Amino acid sequence: MHMKGLNTLCIRASGFALSALQAPQGRPAVVLHEGRVVEANARAQSFGVSRFMPQSAVSAVCPHALCLQEDVIATQQLYEQWMQRCSRLALATEPIDSHTVLLDWRGFEDGGRQAWRTLCSESQRMGVTLTAGFSAGRVSAQVAMRAAERKGLRLKILKPPLLLSLWSLPLQLLPAEYEGVVQRCLRIGWTSFGTLASQPIEQVRTLLGENGLSVWYLAQGYDSPHVRALYPPPHWQTGGEFADTITEEAVQALWKRVARELAAKASQCGQGIAEIRLTLTHEGSKRQNLHRSLPAPLCDERAIYAQINRLWQMRAPFPPPVRWQLRAVWSTASRPIQFDLESSAAHRGDLQAALAYLRRRFGEEACFPLAHLETSWNERMRRYYEACNLSAYSSGADERWTPLSHQV
Repeated sequence: MHMKGLNTLCIRASGFALSALQAPQGRPAVVLHEGRVVEANARAQSFGVSRFMPQSAVSAVCPHALCLQEDVIATQQLYEQWMQRCSRLALATEPIDSHTVLLDWRGFEDGGRQAWRTLCSESQRMGVTLTAGFSAGRVSAQVAMRAAERKGLRLKILKPPLLLSLWSLPLQLLPAEYEGVVQRCLRIGWTSFGTLASQPIEQVRTLLGENGLSVWYLAQGYDSPHVRALYPPPHWQTGGEFADTITEEAVQALWKRVARELAAKASQCGQGIAEIRLTLTHEGSKRQNLHRSLPAPLCDERAIYAQINRLWQMRAPFPPPVRWQLRAVWSTASRPIQFDLESSAAHRGDLQAALAYLRRRFGEEACFPLAHLETSWNERMRRYYEACNLSAYSSGADERWTPLSHQV
């Protein structure tokens, strides 16, 4: 994995539900949720068991399979532990779906070889299976991961230049959001990246549109390495205690005040609220977690208040709660999370402050060797601390310029 120009790692992880239930490895085992397969181990898959298969079909193709009911809470806890480990190793972590994540894998002195081995060994101890793709950018890394999944490999590397690495690969390896472009290409007769790359740009724009043009640029070897720092998601929470004699009018006034404060914070950061959770604590330390998915991010005060009040109306009527806690999650990161320099380092542009940050972030065995007199130190540090790279971790929201001194 020590190759110049490789920046992005795309990983698809599986086995969380099976590992959370400590499913046996020596016999076929499947995890069911609402009567359908969520996960199946390798032995069950060898008999033809696949995801979303109903339990009746599992009994038909593999009658001796062990069927387990999913423990949603334990599965989510195991997933969070694995994601936290990924976020500690990578500069930025961007979840794509419940099984796939993009990692910014730049900055390692050995090209990320040891970090990859560490992630694999820890995932194996957790019972999690990894399939990964390593490439120069975010879309090509997903293509590499899907190619590894198709061939049964743990890791697939697309070496630069991408034009040559992608040439023979089929277009069906593109992510799901390009499904329309792939189908149009197949109807035309363009089946591989190489076939698409050999077409003139005017013809591609006419037949495929702008979305198809982005695939043509990828086939030419152009791919963005920017990974957005979306994990852990930024959140804001508040809470308090209810009065002994609680009234509905007082509660509604409280929710209106909280909604006003939330709307002000959403306006300041220019983002909406993607999730609201209300936790009520009753006598005897019994808790009730109230949550409903939002169709779209909220930023209006009345909409926020309506959502909080809707959660409040879902509460158990008896006994009355004694404490409350409200947690709001912003839709995207307003600033670089994993790669957040201190404000003192931002306005000074001091490499000593950057080095101190790396020590706190990664420990003494940091990504870069802690050698102050090394001649290439400034040049390597400059790659990650100038504004063109900082904006990549904030999705362009924080494009401040941080000039660096030429001496350590």
